[in-house]
Amino acid sequence: MRQVTIVCMLSVVLLAGCWDERLYKNLAVISIAGIEGHMGDLKAYYAYPSSPNDPTKVAIVESEGLTPRDVRNKADLKTALTLDLSELSTYLMAEESAYDDIYPFLDIFYRNAQNPITTKFAITKGSPKDFIDVKKSLPSGLGEYYQEFIESVERNSIFPKGLDIQQAGSMLFEEGQDLVLPYLNRDEKNQTPIAEGLALFNGRKFTGTTLGKRDSLFLVLAAYGKADSARLSYIFKEEDKKTPLTVDIIRYKKKIKIQEQGKSAKVYLKSTFKVNIDEYPLDHIGEQKVKNKLEKFLEKKIKSETLKMIKKCQDASSDPIGIGKKARASRSKIWKEGHWKEIYKTLDFKVDVNVKIIRSGILK
Repeated sequence: MRQVTIVCMLSVVLLAGCWDERLYKNLAVISIAGIEGHMGDLKAYYAYPSSPNDPTKVAIVESEGLTPRDVRNKADLKTALTLDLSELSTYLMAEESAYDDIYPFLDIFYRNAQNPITTKFAITKGSPKDFIDVKKSLPSGLGEYYQEFIESVERNSIFPKGLDIQQAGSMLFEEGQDLVLPYLNRDEKNQTPIAEGLALFNGRKFTGTTLGKRDSLFLVLAAYGKADSARLSYIFKEEDKKTPLTVDIIRYKKKIKIQEQGKSAKVYLKSTFKVNIDEYPLDHIGEQKVKNKLEKFLEKKIKSETLKMIKKCQDASSDPIGIGKKARASRSKIWKEGHWKEIYKTLDFKVDVNVKIIRSGILK
């Protein structure tokens, strides 16, 4: 019995190894990747640190192939190292590719446990190679730089906070709400990304319509709520005087109600803003009549801009606010008609905005 115990213990020691061990010295750890083209004719780009002492210096592997898996396999054959995407922080897709069904581009991320699904996902204006092949020195690694850039825009309520490949994949199968993705342009002079706004999707395909930063902020508020901060700037006109006015949105609440009218409906969006005055150089801001005047001005402006944003979404047959989800949850007849997107474009939106200035800064 004693001999059996000794043999068993020795066996455990001998078996205690990492069967799936991967040595970093054999890996090219990809921090950012991009893809463009169409199924059957794809081109991909993978960037990894070229210097062990300086993560800001990167090498880029380009490959062509039929499918996303094919281009990744062929990229592996172009370097002495094995491409490792387990630490991929940012995935870029060319605008032209997003006009196709984008799920096939994402499928490989869900098939392998080593592929991260918390990767940031964005659409680029032009080739993603231009965004990856950056000659200028950056303060951090390329993938980390893009991740932090996108997260900074998220904190300002212009991109949906926390949106990644996992959430994007789930929303592609959501019948009552359409996906939006960060839309990036590029500063040619400084070779740095520019947050243009949001790309609107209809189902799994890019509609070709993008919202600017201002419209994107109102969309994110209505669909996802305020992130860490949200600011609005206007020029307040009174008689012949033009005064800068900036408010910081402290709290935001919304309520959506659908009122059916035959085969269409009215949608009531009621929004409440509690704001702090960040910028307003005129005197007497502490007086109630001045506050009332500014509140009415802000309500009119916000209502107009919200309606403009909704109209752009309707024209693009994109429902990023999730009106369809609410209609389905309430078992509305307009959802049961079976052609929601056609009905969605005919909906009459009524926007009610209430603004309350709760703080006016540290000086009175």
